[in-house]
Amino acid sequence: EVITEFALNSNHDPSRVSDKTCRRGLMIVGTYRNNELQEDSDIFRSIQFMKESRKANVTMLNIGELTTVDIIQLISTKLRLPWRYTKELAGLVKKKTRGNPFFVVQFLKSIIQNKILSFSVKSRRWVWDNDVVDMQMITDGVAELLASTFSQLPPKTMQAVKIASCLGSQVEESTINALNSRNELLSFNMQNAMQLAVREGIMETAGPVYQFTHDIVQQTIYELIPSDNRANLHKTIGMNLFKSGAT
Repeated sequence: EVITEFALNSNHDPSRVSDKTCRRGLMIVGTYRNNELQEDSDIFRSIQFMKESRKANVTMLNIGELTTVDIIQLISTKLRLPWRYTKELAGLVKKKTRGNPFFVVQFLKSIIQNKILSFSVKSRRWVWDNDVVDMQMITDGVAELLASTFSQLPPKTMQAVKIASCLGSQVEESTINALNSRNELLSFNMQNAMQLAVREGIMETAGPVYQFTHDIVQQTIYELIPSDNRANLHKTIGMNLFKSGAT
């Protein structure tokens, strides 16, 4: 009955809640994404209402990103393997998911379903190939999550990946070296900036090729270039490559 009063009290008036209490304990767990709700939304008003009524104990838990250590512990516990076995795998999972708990679980499920992570009867333990795991593309959700962090990138890295986005979903290392050789388009070493982009999970390497980790990432970065400047940037990139003799 007390819970019903909370639910039906649309005016969020604590004085309208009776003094009745529950004889038995009742715990209600709810979740929400704080970046999708405004402070004046119904859920925030309801939480504040429950606090002010003093008829319910309200505990707020802020769930942040999982650290690499968290992921090592999770994988080691589930696979029943020592940390030294799962450390590199956990690092790859962290890079692919940005530590988002939901995406960590989804990524692990996907590599199990695709037989990339499987149980070996012969070895009597779970086995995987780190290189194959590293080649797996990130999901749409992770790409969108990653895109939301672009504003925090160093200016040089942001400029480098914008140029790369003009060249498509991937760019040859030789093309980057050609742009560096002219030293007209950039005032810094693009190769160094691209390495930082790899560490940030925006780009990944496959031999002499840099490629965006997802089409959404490449598209989002490209759209960060003002529309009035895109044609001129494409022209400048083309002229620099032509002058350098790149094919």
